[in-house]
Amino acid sequence: MFHKGLFLVLKSLPRFVWPLAVVLAMLKLGLLLHLNPGLEWNYDERRNGRIADNYLAGRGYVSLDPERHTLRPDSFHASFPVFVYIGWQRAGLPKHHFTLLVFALSIGAYLLGGLYVHRTLLCFGVAPPWSWVGAGAWLLYPSVLYYIGAYMWYENLALPLLILVVYKLLRLLAGRPLSWADAAIVAAAITLSCLLRGYLLAVYAALLLVWLCLVVPTRKLSSGSSFGLVLSVGCLLLLAHLPILQKNHRLFGARILSNQAGFELLQGHNDVTQGRFMFDWDDPAKPFGHFVRAHVPDLDSLNQYEESQARAELAKKWVLAHPREEAMLWLRKTALFFSPENFIADAPRTPYNPVNAVVHLAFFIALLTVASGVRGLQLQQADILLLTPVVATWMLSIVFFVGFRWRYFAEPAMLLYPIIIVQRLRIKQPR
Repeated sequence: MFHKGLFLVLKSLPRFVWPLAVVLAMLKLGLLLHLNPGLEWNYDERRNGRIADNYLAGRGYVSLDPERHTLRPDSFHASFPVFVYIGWQRAGLPKHHFTLLVFALSIGAYLLGGLYVHRTLLCFGVAPPWSWVGAGAWLLYPSVLYYIGAYMWYENLALPLLILVVYKLLRLLAGRPLSWADAAIVAAAITLSCLLRGYLLAVYAALLLVWLCLVVPTRKLSSGSSFGLVLSVGCLLLLAHLPILQKNHRLFGARILSNQAGFELLQGHNDVTQGRFMFDWDDPAKPFGHFVRAHVPDLDSLNQYEESQARAELAKKWVLAHPREEAMLWLRKTALFFSPENFIADAPRTPYNPVNAVVHLAFFIALLTVASGVRGLQLQQADILLLTPVVATWMLSIVFFVGFRWRYFAEPAMLLYPIIIVQRLRIKQPR
């Protein structure tokens, strides 16, 4: 059923799409290879790779702590990639071949994302050629083509899957019957995305909750189908994460997915934060390091889980003790989240990008146009669903700090919503 549906979708594509897809795929591959000729992994995955190496050497799930100069249990990032790397190396496959595999999957996901951006716009009544223009705009968007898209980040697999899931949920909201194929695609896409990027659990929890609240009262989909879909997603997520929970329970005595949350929470709530990622967060000689050690004097005696908990507790205490500063941080983080910056891995910030600036301005104009009811425009149910990832990733930035790899999942909606509102204004234009 799925293969038949995919074949029909591809068969229906206009002829001009195919040569453009080839050109974009070659451009993407050229950027990936040009910017990473050594086929190296990014710094997060190098750390996960070292954990896999140590596990295969019989040392367990450990890595070298640069401050303590000792091996200690490590579950800072997602554990699923570690499991994959262990299996890859047990199969005797070179690491750089895995990089090439990720590149190939990223290019396929990139083209899939463009296709479903087009189909999402069709759901909102944006007909060709403008739906294809919107797809092209996403494919050439700065973060998609270069800042994140041209590097080995698993966000390049997860973002197109989010676009696909939102499209499927929009169709169900519009009254399409739930098929087994669609249910399987949604559940598998969400599960894989969350295994690769744990913070997407929050994004998808918000998305599915909003979808339930929208679809159940309309009765366009039976309650059994809608709740059954969400329950199946939850069960698959639980089953997929059980090995991670068990592994971390053996390491730290706690059933957790990772230890990263406590570290990131404190980065976003302290005396010296600017609301963005701190490149010197682990340097004890820097102001943030002084702040942490002044409040957690036994830091060096804690394991990674205990340190994460201590940092989270310190962040909570700081918020309660500094309500005015916390309110200002909310404003600063919001301004930063919607600023025309992009992600960069090896510098504190990027210059403002004019493309981002235009898109963000258009997004706010579209929101204001709907809020003010110009020509009778109203916020529709489909709009709420489309905009949910924007709100979810913005809230992640408020709770932690502004991460432009988090904002990556808000950018499709920020790009598409102005196009949708322009289309509605054209329909309502007085004759």
